[in-house]
Amino acid sequence: MSIQVNPQSLGALRAYGAFDISACFNCGNCTAVCPLSTGSDSFPRRLIRYGQLGALDRLVTSKELWLCYYCGECSDTCPRQAEPGEYMAAARRYAIAASDPTGVARLLYTSKPFTVVFLVLLTALLAGFLHARSGPMEHGSPALFPYLSFDLIHDLGLASIGVALLATLVGVIRMARRMLGAIPKRDPQEAAERKGTAAQLGRAVRDVVSEITAQKRYRDCQEDGAVLWYRRRWFIHSAIMWGFLGLLAATIIDYLLAMAVNKAPGQPDPIWYPPRLLGTVAGLALMYGTTMALLGRFARRDKYSSHSLLSDWLLLGLLFLTGLTGFLVEIAVYLPTGCSWGYLLFLIHVVLGMEVVILLPFTKFAHAVYRPLALLVHSMAHG
Repeated sequence: MSIQVNPQSLGALRAYGAFDISACFNCGNCTAVCPLSTGSDSFPRRLIRYGQLGALDRLVTSKELWLCYYCGECSDTCPRQAEPGEYMAAARRYAIAASDPTGVARLLYTSKPFTVVFLVLLTALLAGFLHARSGPMEHGSPALFPYLSFDLIHDLGLASIGVALLATLVGVIRMARRMLGAIPKRDPQEAAERKGTAAQLGRAVRDVVSEITAQKRYRDCQEDGAVLWYRRRWFIHSAIMWGFLGLLAATIIDYLLAMAVNKAPGQPDPIWYPPRLLGTVAGLALMYGTTMALLGRFARRDKYSSHSLLSDWLLLGLLFLTGLTGFLVEIAVYLPTGCSWGYLLFLIHVVLGMEVVILLPFTKFAHAVYRPLALLVHSMAHG
């Protein structure tokens, strides 16, 4: 299949990261040292060539784009300092932005003023809307739901989820159509020899679930042997992912149980109450992961953390503050004498949680959707 050369397109990628692949002379050293590169999955060399030629459609529909976990080996050993690892990260940001029809993702990745103004306005809008409909602040231990009613949070939360789901669905459809269109047509005889679609889909789903949950390939990324397991990037990444999913599961379970037994919302539950216990453990995992990730970026101890964009700080900061305020609200509720600051913390916590949900399709967290999608599509086509 021919490629239409358009070197000017490389400029569209430059706003998404700090790299200089124009310095690359295609030596292949990056592919040779990459612990995840195989005979069939050759990167980042091939994707760098796509960028140099301006073949951005080939770039954003490539499976290798989502197989890279940015261990930084390629950048550390590049003889031209072309930063191939950062190039791969920038290409993923570009792919996310290209699937977003609203343009919000592109602006969050490329414009610091827009990011700041957008976040300030979103915070003011959510906080103003909630506070304008708030109830009384009762004395003693904070009664949070009379202050911000359960129905108000529930309805606004559903609206936030709806916005995120709609944006995600549109992005998924756009990316899937682009990927499917880029996959070469299979020879009819070869297609006839393959197993049925159901079995093929089952294998593809199994492989993708195994990759995402166990993160085996991420663990294959080489790190300094002196780095303890609980400080390795794959473990920190897992703590963030499972912490977020655990908090989501705890929220859903608590809501369903409350509906089943007709329990009044806002009642303090013992720590061993299943949703409370799950939420506490998941919250601790989230706090650990985000804290370690933020400290790593502050220290800039490797190539991965040396090129952080404001959008990277935004996601980690929101997740960290959401977890922190959640634990502080929990403390305020259980204090025997109560405290007035619990109401303000509750408002902040709710606003932060909704911002995380709304921004999911437009930030780095979109990897949680696009990475499995890319692997699934390509596994179905070639598996």
